[in-house]
Amino acid sequence: MRRGERLAGLLLLAAFLFSPVAIGFFQKPALVLGAPALLLYVFCAWGVVVALLALAARGGRDEDGPP
Repeated sequence: MRRGERLAGLLLLAAFLFSPVAIGFFQKPALVLGAPALLLYVFCAWGVVVALLALAARGGRDEDGPP
C-alpha cells in the first residue's frame, strides 16, 4: 500500500475518532481512574493518531516508488 493511501486512511480514522458521533459516546459523567471518560478518550485517541502517523510517515519505501 502506498504512503498516500495510508495517510488518507489515517485522515478518515482521525475524522471519525474526533467526530461528534464518536465523542458523544463518552459525554457521560463517568469517571475512569479519577478522570472524566471524555478527557481520557480524547487524549488516547490523539495518542493513537499520532503513533499511527509516525508509523505511516516512517514506513519503508512505497511499493510503486523507485527502489
